Amino acid sequence: MRINKNKKIDVNKNLNEKKVLIEKLKSLVNLDNKMSEKYLEFKEIQETWFKIGPVPRQDNVMIWNNFQHHIKNFYDYLHLNRKFKEIDLKYNLDQKEKIIQQAEELVKNDDKQKSYKYFERLNKKWKHEIGPTKKETEKELNKKFNEIGLEIHKNKKEFDKNKDSILIENLLKKESLLNEISVLIEKKSTNTKEWQQKIKKFENIKKILEKTGPVPSNKKNNYWKNYKEIIKRYYLSKNIFFKNLKKIYRENIIRQEELISKVERLKKDENLDKNKKEIIVIQKDWKKINPVPYKINEKNWKKFKLLCSNFFDKIDEEKANKIIEIKNNEEKQNNFLKDIELNLSKINVDEIFMKWNELGSKNKDINHRFEKIITKILQDSGLSSEDSKIKLFEFKTQVMDDSEKNKKIINLNKELEVLNKEVSTLENNLSFFNEKSKENKLLNKFHKDIKKNKKIIENIIFQIKLLKN
Repeated sequence: MRINKNKKIDVNKNLNEKKVLIEKLKSLVNLDNKMSEKYLEFKEIQETWFKIGPVPRQDNVMIWNNFQHHIKNFYDYLHLNRKFKEIDLKYNLDQKEKIIQQAEELVKNDDKQKSYKYFERLNKKWKHEIGPTKKETEKELNKKFNEIGLEIHKNKKEFDKNKDSILIENLLKKESLLNEISVLIEKKSTNTKEWQQKIKKFENIKKILEKTGPVPSNKKNNYWKNYKEIIKRYYLSKNIFFKNLKKIYRENIIRQEELISKVERLKKDENLDKNKKEIIVIQKDWKKINPVPYKINEKNWKKFKLLCSNFFDKIDEEKANKIIEIKNNEEKQNNFLKDIELNLSKINVDEIFMKWNELGSKNKDINHRFEKIITKILQDSGLSSEDSKIKLFEFKTQVMDDSEKNKKIINLNKELEVLNKEVSTLENNLSFFNEKSKENKLLNKFHKDIKKNKKIIENIIFQIKLLKN
């Protein structure tokens, strides 16, 4: 019984001891000690905690969770402290490297007096404003910075020693550079590319001017007056060009938009083949539009390109559909011809022509085959070869519309004109033969050709007459 009573007192004591450890752990973050000391104390708290015995059962979970919460807080603090330290060291390294780069540029600068003054500001920043870096880099950085400082001080002494001659030399150099800018202004530039080159050259000259050291004090006012005047002239010429360029931009944007509208209109038209040539001309016109602001040009070009692609895709689709249609028509036409050939005796030519005309466009071979069958039917009915051809043509004219007839008349008239000229030439050639030439083979050939052509001429005249009725 006595042992049990002691255990109960120990449990309460353990609880109080653990509460004290939690308070120590909480205050550890705020102590102004080194991180190493804080960490050792933290480890000691952990070890002591686990040496303390159990606490009352009803307090066990709460006291444990509380302890773990503050353990986590300390680890977060530890992590952040290290992270911030690393960030700070890296930041300081970056800053010092930038200062070294700036100092190296000062060495190259022709204005030794200005370089010296600026280096003094950098030196102050290096010593008083930027913190330390890692030990392994700090020594090397300081050495490099000090070496640059010695060189800048040396240049300053050299400048002070030869100040008068250096100032005159600087003045001459600056005047020469200003003269280069004057020449640049006079040079005519008509497009953005030429102006970009001019701007680049101007900026380079201006940079050299700024790096060139001071001029004699008695020449300073005249120099600056000249400088301001020339720089003003340059910017004025630049502003005039780009002001006009904006106007050109607006005009070219409108031209692009008009071409886009044209393509949209032509794309909606059903007669795509007719519009194809116009679209190609529009594409060529598009290439001639220049200059246009890059972003607007990209936007308009994508829209224009898509419209043109859609237009030609539509043409390709129509062609593909046309090929399928022709193939289907040919199949129907071939089947139709087979039916005719199997029923020649029962054929009504008038009806056949009407049905044939309804079967769409035909290729030359199929049409020739059809005419051959009809000619045979006509000859079998008792007509001569010539009369069959005439009758066939009569049937063909009956199924032609006015447009087809007019087209056929034009072609026949052209053929008639050629034949009349040929007959006229042949008849003229007959005058070169005399009575003794009656048995001449060439003469006989001329007579045959004249007769043959006249017969064709009669036939053509008859066909034209039929077409006109």
